This record gives sequence, structure tokens and C-alpha cells, in this order.
Amino acid sequence: MRKILILFLLFFYTASNANSFKENILIAERGFQEDADLVRLQDLAYWTGLIEKYQSETGFFPFQNELQENEVVAVKIATKFQQQFDKNKRSDFKEKSMKDFVSLLSSQFGKHIDERYDIQKVPTNSPVGYHYFVTKDGYLLWVTCITCGVTPISTLLLDGITPTVNITSDGMVDKVTKAMTRKAMLSHPIYKGWVSRKFHKKAYIESLVEKNINDSKKQ
Repeated sequence: MRKILILFLLFFYTASNANSFKENILIAERGFQEDADLVRLQDLAYWTGLIEKYQSETGFFPFQNELQENEVVAVKIATKFQQQFDKNKRSDFKEKSMKDFVSLLSSQFGKHIDERYDIQKVPTNSPVGYHYFVTKDGYLLWVTCITCGVTPISTLLLDGITPTVNITSDGMVDKVTKAMTRKAMLSHPIYKGWVSRKFHKKAYIESLVEKNINDSKKQ
């Protein structure tokens, strides 16, 4: 009887520790995704700010003046390391590289621009990186926001599990699900609530952002 009791207690202790370990992993992952989403939302504002500044100076969005009839230009805003995980290349898009994108913006503004990327290096269930698209009607830029869920200002990718936040120009708002203009998005109470959060590990997150600030220029 004593032996059975010892075995039961050993099993209970091992199972409890295993469950506790799993819970700690889930808590840590949740915390990282909340920090990563805060960066993603900041980056949404950052890149759309540059895109709209470019349009205000030139009269067209980046690469829009190169479009042929019904053509779509796409830029995957991701580090060179992250790009290797992109398995969804589409032949109906004219793809431009991050190097092309950054060079175009820097040339127009006459200065170096910081490159801001998703801080998650490797995709798990959802993709990493952001996407910029431009058509004759305007532009779209979307970022993932894993902890945002589905709200009046966020939707899901076609995979049915990945929440995204979408900013478009005026001419594209009605063409993209739950898209908003930059001005409308940044002033929306839900968005403002998201970006008002504090980082769990601010110094660590800032180091991840800084690490890739010149990624497209690296050899």
C-alpha cells in the first residue's frame, strides 16, 4: 500500500510540474506575442506614414507609377531571414524586394530610413512579416496582430486563424475587409487602446527592433 501511495504521489508531482511548466510556457508566449503585436501596430503606423508622405511629395504611392493595366505590385516587408519562410509567392503580383522599397523611399526623402520588421523570426501557426500592395486605385498595408482577435477594425486572413489590421488609401477602403484609412485607424479607440499598452520586456524588444534596422542593406 505504501509503495502504491509513493508511486501515486510521484506521478501527481510529475504531472503537476509538467502542467505548471506548460502553463509557464503559454504565459511567456502570450507575453511575447503581446509585445510583438505592439511592435506590429507601431510598424503599421510607421510604414504607412512613409508611404503617404511619399505620395504627398510625388503624387503617387511607391511603385504605383510603374503599374501596367490591372497590375498589382507587392512588397513583403520582412527580413532576409524571414523571407525564406514565405511559401505563398503569387505570379499575379509583380513583386518588389525590400531593398527596392527602402531605396525608393530613401531616395525620395534624401536620407536614411530605419527599417522596421516583425520581431518574430520564425512563423508558427501564422505568417511573419507585413505586406504592402499597390494598384491603380491606391495602396494596402496589413500587419498581423495575433492577440488582437477579430474586432470592428481587425479581420482574419484566408487561413481563418490569423488576425490582421489593414490600412488603405481612400480608394481602397471598400475593396479590403475592415480596412480603414491611416487617419481613421490611428484615431480609432480600439487601435489607441492596443498601442497604449506597456511592453512586458521593453529593453529586450527594443534590442530585437534595433537588430534589423538596416536589414535590406546587409550583404
